[in-house]
Amino acid sequence: MAGYKARLTKDVDEWVAAGLVPAENRQAILDCVSEERRVDASAALAVIGALLLGAAAIAFVAANWGAIPRLPRFGLIVGLFLAVAGGGAWAARAQRPLLSNTLLAVAALVYAAAIGLTGQIFDIAGDPQRALRSAGLAAALLTLAGRSSAAGVVALALLGFGEFAGRFDGGESRWLIFAAPVGMALAWLWHSKPLAHASALALVVGLVALISMYERWGATSLLISAAVLALLAGAARQLSDRRTAVIFFLWFVWGAMVFYGVAGFDEFKGGYLIAHRAAWLLIAGGVIALGMHDRQGMVTAAGVVSMIAAVCAILFDLGLGLMTAAGLFAACALIALVAGGLTRRRAKA
Repeated sequence: MAGYKARLTKDVDEWVAAGLVPAENRQAILDCVSEERRVDASAALAVIGALLLGAAAIAFVAANWGAIPRLPRFGLIVGLFLAVAGGGAWAARAQRPLLSNTLLAVAALVYAAAIGLTGQIFDIAGDPQRALRSAGLAAALLTLAGRSSAAGVVALALLGFGEFAGRFDGGESRWLIFAAPVGMALAWLWHSKPLAHASALALVVGLVALISMYERWGATSLLISAAVLALLAGAARQLSDRRTAVIFFLWFVWGAMVFYGVAGFDEFKGGYLIAHRAAWLLIAGGVIALGMHDRQGMVTAAGVVSMIAAVCAILFDLGLGLMTAAGLFAACALIALVAGGLTRRRAKA
């Protein structure tokens, strides 16, 4: 896919040929636009190779764990971590951001593995949740120290696993719901798309973990979470000139629709159930219209999926059989195809 500057170059050439823009202004217009740095296939494969190499090193140490004496084992994992972290620091000093980013992510993974392996070395009985959270905090420190968005993704992943590693206790505080906004802020400052995806998803997952603390609230907590995500999606939409804000917008819309839909299967009965289903259809239609207006295919897809889920829920509530449901869906599909064909023919005319 061509970048923005390539598309602009083609447009400017057409404007010059049509006499809309003076030819002497062509280069000045193009110089005002900086081409976004893109990661080519070789760089992407190198990153994947480095991550797999780190995993291979961890697996090799674990496979030969019994044959290595206790102290050399500890020195080996510590040395591996220091070597990878040192390599990341050298790459950052040499102004090789992609290599530094990758090595710091590998260092975060090595540290996470080292926590568990160290516990086995010295026969320390540990809590998996505490170990994952400690590894997540270490990865977060590497993120800040090396401005590494990849290490930030690892940190959010480790904290996310830590949320569900142990039993939910009403007295525990959830970590991911606080870490996700920090990741979003860093993604915004660093213009990092991977970290934007990870932090937005982490916020949605963090809300799930938070809801688990207050199960007695039932559908109320789900509806509140849906409303919060809808408000955040609206705020992100106002900042859609930044690509990271668009990513936040997409994830928040999907999260809000999922939370609202799931809330309808909890406590609603009678008139409340009908009101929920009717509002679900209206909201889904609104999201479809919003996605088409903003030309955001993922938002439109969220509305379509939600609309299908709402219709399925209504059919389930009515107790219709599978054959009846199949016939109804076929009729709706036929109507949609005919309407689409007529609209397309009218547009061509």
